[in-house]
Amino acid sequence: MAFHPLDGILQALPHSLALFIVPVHFIAHLALLFIEAVWTANIHDCIHGKLWPVMGAGYHTIHHTTYRHNYGHYTIWMDWMFGTLRDPEEDEGKAM
Repeated sequence: MAFHPLDGILQALPHSLALFIVPVHFIAHLALLFIEAVWTANIHDCIHGKLWPVMGAGYHTIHHTTYRHNYGHYTIWMDWMFGTLRDPEEDEGKAM
């Protein structure tokens, strides 16, 4: 594991607490958790799919190497709007 189990529990806590605030069917909740797990694997698998405006692994790698770019979760819209977007294809050959 790359992080402490308590970190995983704290990240899942908002999903569990949301069930008490937002009425969602339990199966729908499980499906959304599954989709988020697939998404998390996608952005950490080092295969950049180049599907704009989706935040792929290339963008996420830049986020983890600079900590000043690509804060978006699913898309790059907010990074583009606020100037924190750094494109992995433009960074090829550059030192991070």
